[in-house]
Amino acid sequence: MALRVVSLRQLKLEVLLEPGRTGDSVAEVCRRRGISRETFYLYRRRYEAEGVAGLEPRPRAPLRPRGRIDPELEALICRLRNEHPKWGARRIRAELERGGTEAPAISTIHQALRRNDLVGAQPPRRPRADRRFERPFANDLWQIDATRVLLASGDPAWILDCLDDHARYLLAAHGCPGPTGEAAWGCFLHASARYGLPRQLLSDNASSFTGRLYGTTVLFERRLSALGVELINSRPSHPQTLGKLERFHRTLKEWLKDEPAPADLGELQALLDRFRSHYNEERPHQGIGDRTPGERYRLPPHEQLAELGGLSELQERVYPPHAIVRTVKSTGVFSFRSLAINIGARFAGAKVHVVEEGELVRVYCGDELVRTLALDSERRYQRLGRRRGGEVEIRA
Repeated sequence: MALRVVSLRQLKLEVLLEPGRTGDSVAEVCRRRGISRETFYLYRRRYEAEGVAGLEPRPRAPLRPRGRIDPELEALICRLRNEHPKWGARRIRAELERGGTEAPAISTIHQALRRNDLVGAQPPRRPRADRRFERPFANDLWQIDATRVLLASGDPAWILDCLDDHARYLLAAHGCPGPTGEAAWGCFLHASARYGLPRQLLSDNASSFTGRLYGTTVLFERRLSALGVELINSRPSHPQTLGKLERFHRTLKEWLKDEPAPADLGELQALLDRFRSHYNEERPHQGIGDRTPGERYRLPPHEQLAELGGLSELQERVYPPHAIVRTVKSTGVFSFRSLAINIGARFAGAKVHVVEEGELVRVYCGDELVRTLALDSERRYQRLGRRRGGEVEIRA
């Protein structure tokens, strides 16, 4: 007996007609034919909508290939990568959004780069830390450290830098011959003259910063103490405590590699000034939600707290009974004892607590110590700190 060749379309049609022809239920027909009821009803819907043509086999490929995006957008992604070979998918996505372009997912951008042979296979990444430590305010904690670089002659030079823990804002970066206590103090002076005083400063255990491992107190510590700034130190042989600065140094050195090697400290400082502007105002930072450090540093204090889940920290601090509340004007100035005290325009509109402690006046915004100063009654306008004879004026 000759075999009868039956097409898949005919076989599907026979299955659909079998319940009416035999009187069996759909479940019995499906069990006998070895298909699911979901498949039976799928075939029937197609047959009712399109007739016999609806039973033809259909391609299994998705209607839109996974990860495919508009060709013009893919061309833009490739152009950004070619212009900036160090940019990865996440940085490209941040730049697209900052430019007003609706950006696809990071994984989709990465696939576009792979299709165009602009990235290779990536080694598996180390798992991220479960917890990240970050101060809730700008200027609550600064970090200070030094790193070594080479001049064009091959001679070593050092960079002392100061970074805000909350915003990753680069407050100061100074080129110097060596990481001495005077160089460290100069870096701190430069930062505090621009941005006021932090509540705390974090450093490692280098002798330029602290003498605690040697049973003494160095000049840098004594100067900080005189300003009311608390110095805290990392655990010995534990660079993770200064992890933000350690990671920053890698970014800095990668940027310096793309620039001509500086011939002297003057050229190094010019490079550092240019990098500081780029890092603070142009480069989105992945650790702070792809904002630039400048954007986050200039957020009003209540918005900085809102990013961390609410304003409860502002409300929980207990101030002395004699603390006085003042509202900061749009210029960053508030009035106290008929004097105008400047704490910076980023605090415009905030309510601050003014606490007198002997000859010193401390200004708090929430938990952040904004400024410590000694009032000068001969001057109505109390400026932010300046240098005088190598020291920072507590009185402005």
